[in-house]
Amino acid sequence: MILVTGGEGQGKLGWALSHSGYTEKDASPRIEAEVPILTGLEALVRRTLDRGEDPGLLLPALLEKEYVLCREVGCGVVPMDPAERRWREETGRLCCRLAKEAEGVVCLWCGLPTWLKGGER
Repeated sequence: MILVTGGEGQGKLGWALSHSGYTEKDASPRIEAEVPILTGLEALVRRTLDRGEDPGLLLPALLEKEYVLCREVGCGVVPMDPAERRWREETGRLCCRLAKEAEGVVCLWCGLPTWLKGGER
């Protein structure tokens, strides 16, 4: 699994598609979808928390994906709302666990990939 992170609109999906040869039909924000690319991990974490569930339990299913894309949510001003702070914290913790297990970790800024773990294949 390759974890791809970066800010909003930085080209994460486009990079994953061009790097893998997959098309947009091979990507979904739904963890249960039988596709190799999961988009929007941060939104999945929010939905999981909203249901009162532990986002850490998503880890096994996420590791089965080939690519997991997550928008960077930890930068900037810390929210005053405790629920928003928890969402950011849980998203970051899950990304740390994913990065530890991942074959590769890529950060995309301005469409440019920086390999944090692994490298071009």
